[in-house]
Amino acid sequence: MITKKTPLFGMRTIKTMIAVYFCFMIGMLRGVMPFYSAISAVLCMKKDIDEGKRAGLHRMMGTVVGGVIGLAGLLIFREMPIPEFGWIHFLLITFGLAPVIYLMVALKAKEAVFIACVVFLSVTVSHGGDEQPFIFAFNRMIDTLIGILTALAVNRVLPMKKEE
Repeated sequence: MITKKTPLFGMRTIKTMIAVYFCFMIGMLRGVMPFYSAISAVLCMKKDIDEGKRAGLHRMMGTVVGGVIGLAGLLIFREMPIPEFGWIHFLLITFGLAPVIYLMVALKAKEAVFIACVVFLSVTVSHGGDEQPFIFAFNRMIDTLIGILTALAVNRVLPMKKEE
């Protein structure tokens, strides 16, 4: 419920906006679209630095696991005599989620299961036909790290609450 005491923007909102803008600027300097780094910054901006570190660790773990298993899947799919993006291909991608989820649970990173699955699907479905899927996966990991570090830096530098 919105009341007279509800601030228009809290510090977390302001810090999130600043972190996203920094990701945009870093993306411009790198000559890449900063979509994934901005998403990482949003997801890793938490109420304090410790929660942000935990979210960043899980985000990076999920990205690496999903990316590596997705790339392994792509290499296997390319050697199989099945039509790309046909029902068998999609069935194999679906079964590929099992090792992704299992590994995240085994690593005691249940919080990272969703992002690991998202990255796995992104690599195997959205970028399965790419000539160089390794480049996408590598850049995705770099972008994720940039977003995480940007969110952590902004969260460390700016105070938690506005000064009264």
